[in-house]
Amino acid sequence: MTDFNQIGTQVPQQIIEKPMSVTVFGVLNIVFGGIGLLCMPFVMFGFLYADKFVQVEITFADKILSLFGFIVGFGFSIWKLTLGIGLLTLRSWARRGTIGYAYADIVWTLLGVGWNILALYLGWTTPMEGGLTAYIGGTCGVLFSLIYCVLLLIFMQTAKVKQAFSAVGG
Repeated sequence: MTDFNQIGTQVPQQIIEKPMSVTVFGVLNIVFGGIGLLCMPFVMFGFLYADKFVQVEITFADKILSLFGFIVGFGFSIWKLTLGIGLLTLRSWARRGTIGYAYADIVWTLLGVGWNILALYLGWTTPMEGGLTAYIGGTCGVLFSLIYCVLLLIFMQTAKVKQAFSAVGG
């Protein structure tokens, strides 16, 4: 005899509660990644042709090095946007990718700041008159931006976030 109570029934899946930090960082990654994708071409154009608009001398080596940095920044924006979508949909790869992104961005930022300080110290670049204050302020601002990466590292490794992602296989 067939038990009709079991025909067509499914075992209920465990309902996974997505931590608020995952939603917040997913949205922030999408916003920051989107802003990066939208703004990077304008920043690159402005830098590469700045010597045509203002009296500043930009060497060919500066342009090549900056172009490389813009390409990497554009890639980071795509990476961040993709990770944001993955976090919002609770994909197992998104948490690991977000942690990897945070480490990569910290290293990239520190390399950039170190390069700028070295270039200034060795005289490879000279700020415009009165521009040293802006140079120092810009460096401090970039270092301040690392707070986002540190927060990503902290929140993506909490027990609640790990538990939510382990429930979906990550």
